[in-house]
Amino acid sequence: MEATEERSGQQDDRDTRGALLRAATFVFADRGFDAATLREVTRAAGANIAAVNYHFRSKDELLRLTLEQCLGPLNAARLEAIKACEDDARPDLRSVLRAIVRPLVELSLDERGGRAAIRLMLQTKALPRSLTNEIFAEQFDELHRRSRQMLQRVAPHLSEAQIALRYEYIRGAILHIVADLDPNARRMPGLEDIQEHVSNSALIEDIISFFETGISGRD
Repeated sequence: MEATEERSGQQDDRDTRGALLRAATFVFADRGFDAATLREVTRAAGANIAAVNYHFRSKDELLRLTLEQCLGPLNAARLEAIKACEDDARPDLRSVLRAIVRPLVELSLDERGGRAAIRLMLQTKALPRSLTNEIFAEQFDELHRRSRQMLQRVAPHLSEAQIALRYEYIRGAILHIVADLDPNARRMPGLEDIQEHVSNSALIEDIISFFETGISGRD
């Protein structure tokens, strides 16, 4: 009986912790980290303040683990896609762009049908702090380095500096587009119908075609 009760208690702890992390993703994305309160997070999770202190100890630690939960699986998939290009003896520009674009568009979709992970990334990038800078470095630096190297392989006519800049154009555009097309975000004039009906596959191919023109054009 005691062993059964212990396992039940452990499961309850895991459920509460997971609920708090899911709730924090949406609350921080909707309100911003500084404006959001732990009470809002616990209310959304159906938990109490004591549960936050028990599982995370602080609001900063909750943000760190929320970001890691959002970004970890997403970036693992992005690295795997880039690795497939690295292993290809003759990669082409379109396949590399697809490796950069596709995981970010497909895997950022959340259970509400929006892009809370993308909006959370933009929130934390807009108001940087040492904690989030450290997390972003851990999560992104290797991915960005390897992505730039692959772009250099398929676009050797561009200098290293040009590749670095155009990769930043690509990253910024993807984040901006996906955030604006989030149905939970503000309705964008002229994009209302697209926000409601655009498919991931159509969006991915259109973004890739746009970037392909910018990378393949010679100066």
